[in-house]
Amino acid sequence: MQYRKLAAVLVILCVAACTNVKDEPLPLSRENIEKYAAAVGKSSRKLEPNAGSVIERVDVLYRTPLENLLGYSFDRTLRHYFVYRAGITADPESRVFADLITPGAQAVLMNADEALRAGMISMRTRDLLSVLSKFRCDHALLLSSGEWERMAGFLTLVADCSKLEGGACSAGTLMEMALQQGVIPKEEPLDGSSTGSIEPALHVRDALYRKFNLARWDGTGLFIGPDAEEINASSLLDDPDRLFTVNERVVYFADQYSKMVREEQGLVPGSGRGLQQGRSIAAGNRS
Repeated sequence: MQYRKLAAVLVILCVAACTNVKDEPLPLSRENIEKYAAAVGKSSRKLEPNAGSVIERVDVLYRTPLENLLGYSFDRTLRHYFVYRAGITADPESRVFADLITPGAQAVLMNADEALRAGMISMRTRDLLSVLSKFRCDHALLLSSGEWERMAGFLTLVADCSKLEGGACSAGTLMEMALQQGVIPKEEPLDGSSTGSIEPALHVRDALYRKFNLARWDGTGLFIGPDAEEINASSLLDDPDRLFTVNERVVYFADQYSKMVREEQGLVPGSGRGLQQGRSIAAGNRS
């Protein structure tokens, strides 16, 4: 196994050295995106239908044009695409690049081991994709857009609640703790009279849903009940007597992926948004 990993790394280094490929992601300027789109289109017209394996087709359609014609690393570009996908798809200009590379990126994601053996991606990218494959596409976006850091505050609250109740947390106790710890400010009566016993509970519940954006985590399996059944985050606090705990397996993979994202962002000087540097510079020149 170690020899295969080393061989894959050596292949990537050799290819980069022989073809003068920069060990950098493609800067997303409009000019670069247009050049890449034209090159991919040209390659697709030459490719025979159903020719080669999935990874061989990705190599011809996506990697070869990027490295041989534009001179940027497919491995680094692919890794940066997954790390910065939320920002890329949110920008009208760079979204064109996302639409272009997504089919190839998803093919590599689903066939990462073969891509590694072929020398198309590095072990670093393989590790990132291995963790990423544990999540749905929309959930992976949450992990790279800062939402996991927001969720960490809620998970800390759940952990405190679980310690208090001996392993599982009840929704009612968690809401009480959120008030006591100042996570959610107490609602002031509008007319100086009592707000009753139900409205404050609804206020805390709804405030927690909004503060931690819980609805976006439905389907992740992040929260489970006493019988290990998944509980949707969007209804987690609806029943004050409901007992739940955190799925540690999901937390582990989310932590691993977030760590990889931070490391990848640290590889890029300045703001860490290397994929969009070219686009930003080009936009400044146009203005």
